[in-house]
Amino acid sequence: MSLAQAKVLEPQAPVRGPVRVFLALLATAALAGCTIAPGIDMDTDPDPAVWTPSGEDEADFLPEIKAINADVLVAQRQARREARAAVEHAARTELVADYEYRIGASDVINIVVWGHPELSNPLGLTQDIEQQARLVSRNGTIFYPHVGLLPVAGKTVDEIREQLAELLEPYVTDPQVDVRVVEYRSQKVYVTGEVTQPGTLTLTDEPMTLLDAINQAGGFNELADRRRAVLTRDGEQRSIDLQTLYSSGKGDLLLRDRDVVHVPDNQFNRVFVMGEITRQTALPMRENGRMTLAEAISEAEGLDLNTADTSNIFVLRGQPVFDDEGEIRGVRPEAYHLDARSGLALVLAEGFELQPRDIVYAASSGVVRFNRVISQILPTVQTVWQTQRIITD
Repeated sequence: MSLAQAKVLEPQAPVRGPVRVFLALLATAALAGCTIAPGIDMDTDPDPAVWTPSGEDEADFLPEIKAINADVLVAQRQARREARAAVEHAARTELVADYEYRIGASDVINIVVWGHPELSNPLGLTQDIEQQARLVSRNGTIFYPHVGLLPVAGKTVDEIREQLAELLEPYVTDPQVDVRVVEYRSQKVYVTGEVTQPGTLTLTDEPMTLLDAINQAGGFNELADRRRAVLTRDGEQRSIDLQTLYSSGKGDLLLRDRDVVHVPDNQFNRVFVMGEITRQTALPMRENGRMTLAEAISEAEGLDLNTADTSNIFVLRGQPVFDDEGEIRGVRPEAYHLDARSGLALVLAEGFELQPRDIVYAASSGVVRFNRVISQILPTVQTVWQTQRIITD
């Protein structure tokens, strides 16, 4: 297979020699010591095994190059809108409308039967409501006069009130019963990771959502990945899109007993700026979880105008290839190309949003060793994508 078979999504814009060279860069690490110059036709025949997993169809792993233009920017915005629309949405008032706290072991409750102090406070020693309270035992019961052991775990205060009034009717005429929780002890959620005050939060009769939990833990610290959180519930993990949650309110969840909310650090929420750049570096994404191509180049102190080929700026990312059952078959390189010789191209760069683990690469002008390019790019795109998948999975 020759590089001419690579997928180029814009046939109306002819693929120039440097772009084909970049495809060769992605395709093979076997070439070393060769030299190229912009515009030279690298009509090589690289070994497909370099980028295609053993036993897979090489056509599914051909690199793609897309020109950064207005259509790409529109597609990015549309993808963001669709992602937000796909997130389950319920206003907070709807989310918590049916919430009721259910009593659990170790909770402390107070029961008053109006007009019958011998039941509410049989010892008559104090008027302190907490001293009159009853601790829910580990088996979920309390003891009450005339009733004996009363199962209360898993019930609301209203359910306990109705049950107790019914059981007291043989002993009390028209019993007026009031039940309240004095101390909430039985249900907790845990907030871990990069928040200001990680720890345990107690669930009460006031419903707690995922946003509430993060805020009660002091919010994010400076190392937090503000794009996502991980909710662990009943042994299963669920990734939460914090960027959408904070920007639109969509995706908030009502927390339950023993939920774990983890805010990861931002070590994988970075982009890499390489090639003919004044300062090659790894850049953390913005606090809002976003970064444009123009911002990345600017934070890396710009292109090295003595060595950079401004017509060949690339954004490289790995795209997973799935089988019919949703399993990862491999990673296909995808590249976006920007010709920045025109000042108007900087407008496109400002509108093009990067993703975590993207590689921004500025090609060299003049004669450059091909193995130098390969050593910088191909191992990196494979490593950062695979490492991120191992960590996030």
